[in-house]
Amino acid sequence: MSDDRASASETQAPEDRPASEPKEPRWLRVVGLLARLGVGGVFVFAGAQKLLDPLQFAEDIANYQAFPDWSLHLAAALVPVTEIIAGLAVLTNVKRRAGALVLGALTVAFLALIFSIIWRDIDLSCGCFGKADEASAVGWPKFVFDLGLLAAIVVAYLPAERPWARLRSTEQPS
Repeated sequence: MSDDRASASETQAPEDRPASEPKEPRWLRVVGLLARLGVGGVFVFAGAQKLLDPLQFAEDIANYQAFPDWSLHLAAALVPVTEIIAGLAVLTNVKRRAGALVLGALTVAFLALIFSIIWRDIDLSCGCFGKADEASAVGWPKFVFDLGLLAAIVVAYLPAERPWARLRSTEQPS
């Protein structure tokens, strides 16, 4: 028995669907979903951990020896909030692409900082996940991890946005 509540896009032949509707393969949507969950979860967790002790995070930022003193507390307040908001955007698929762009920009900045620490041969712990990451040293493993995270952000960005109205549409047009 056919479902009378099937949406118009499900009942139309692929060539009859509007050009604005995404046509990427199902595997890309599945991989995109997994990337969204992973990336969003990582950044929401990291931001929340940093917000638990913003003074410690300001100290962690100072240890990188890359920012003026006046900016440390400002960065310690803004970075975690930005991570949480952009992470939630990616996680919930609301303004996902904008969130992924913000997280991508943050990750590129983190990669530059990590590389500068390696280049300057400074020994410090990351502070990337607050107290949950105290023993994690900044070095090549952290750089490779962040490269993988950047790749996952790109994958989370890729599937086209799907307007909520189309996803919730349950009636065929008259």
